[in-house]
Amino acid sequence: MYENKHVVKKIIFQNIHLLILLVLLSFAFIYGLTFKIVNDGFWHIKVGEYIIKNMAIPYHDIFSWYGKGMNLKWISHEWLFGIVAYFVYSIHGFLSVSIFIGVVNTITCILLYSLVNIRSKNRWVSLICTSFYLISLYSDVGLAFRPLTVSVPVILFLCILLEKRKYLIGLIVLTVGINLHGGIYPIYIIIFAYYTLFKNYKYFIASLLCILINPYTYDIYMYTINAMKSMSVEKTYINEWKVTALYDYKASLVIVVFIVFIYAFNKVKVKDILFSGSIILLAFSSNRQIIFLSILALPILSQYVSIGIEYIISSFPVEMNIVKPLRGIITKNLVRVAIFVMVQAILIIPNVFYTCDFFSNKVTLYKVNNSDEPVYAANYINNHPEIKYSHLLSHYNDSPYLIFRGIPSFVDSRADLFLPSYNKNTNAFYDFMRGFVDDYEPDKLIKKYKINYILINKSYTVYDTLRDYKNLSVVYDDDNYCIYKVDFY
Repeated sequence: MYENKHVVKKIIFQNIHLLILLVLLSFAFIYGLTFKIVNDGFWHIKVGEYIIKNMAIPYHDIFSWYGKGMNLKWISHEWLFGIVAYFVYSIHGFLSVSIFIGVVNTITCILLYSLVNIRSKNRWVSLICTSFYLISLYSDVGLAFRPLTVSVPVILFLCILLEKRKYLIGLIVLTVGINLHGGIYPIYIIIFAYYTLFKNYKYFIASLLCILINPYTYDIYMYTINAMKSMSVEKTYINEWKVTALYDYKASLVIVVFIVFIYAFNKVKVKDILFSGSIILLAFSSNRQIIFLSILALPILSQYVSIGIEYIISSFPVEMNIVKPLRGIITKNLVRVAIFVMVQAILIIPNVFYTCDFFSNKVTLYKVNNSDEPVYAANYINNHPEIKYSHLLSHYNDSPYLIFRGIPSFVDSRADLFLPSYNKNTNAFYDFMRGFVDDYEPDKLIKKYKINYILINKSYTVYDTLRDYKNLSVVYDDDNYCIYKVDFY
């Protein structure tokens, strides 16, 4: 009789677990389906188109009229993602992009669940860690059509392979990952260091060599090193590179606090502390790195979650008078289940709200919006070659869409290549930001780079300044954008 009850209870828990997992995967797909950020994605689509049509990977600027004129060195360390982006977009525009990101995010959750399950050997802990990832998407990170979104499942798959000591296949996955997004090679180095130093150090050395298997070879290393030299400029002007104000990222803050509790209630191995600690520092260093808290730091420490919960339960003062009458009813297993249910419920509720909003808004997917992108202005420019092939000045954030529409920009989306740390003969990015974003004497920027036309979003502060210039005449105007012709010369 007891065995039958045990079997029934086990089946019930298995079904509940499976149901929660399926619900989480459906949330993951919906988050991907409703991605809201393209920006760099516009530019990546055109990189992929260029590579496919020319059967060549660019080594010098191909999008900026200024960069091409200066023959600036250029690097597309996400060239493989560009090809993927182009093919996905070619299927059915941004509808196919939405479905693609939905599928990628679902795969990410499956791999994250699998990695945590391997390390923790506890399916319920796996559900909680997967839920933490989803809640970080809801609260902090969001999904974008950019290389990192595709790199996350590659990183998780690599970790699973290394957990199973399949090092050679792991090196192949590393090589693919580097060509998808070479800019995150330090993450791959940290992962291989964690899994292979010091017993299998030869694979760590091999990983350093595999990073060189890309069209730019050692320049992948040098690109990041050079970019670090100008990081103060990028942290000033590019939001995703700014130091993380963690109190603004509630889910990530909860993950960090959760990790601190894991440290406090467990005898955590030094290498686990070093690995998770390095990821936390990385997350603090810039906004774009906080995704690694939920996909790397937490999974690595997941094996300690159950141990920590057991420690808390065993440390509870059961001799308290208020607890004594309940000792026969409340078992350790019941408390354990209650903790998991409570945590899972807290994490899942925001996802339910998000999903309800999605369906109540009639399943609205991404569409290019003229208030965010110069859609109509680009139509006008493409119909006026004297503007299209002139020295056209536009905001850095509008450049990806202009490139997407085949219009040369001033400073394209590879901002660090327009700084002396990478191309010694230019400081165009800083000049642009000072003149156009800081609104500090934009007339000097116009004269220095011999600007002929200016495309400006009316919401930008510099618009009010330019509007007062007598040497500018409006040649195009809509509700959100206008184009000025420069009469300085």
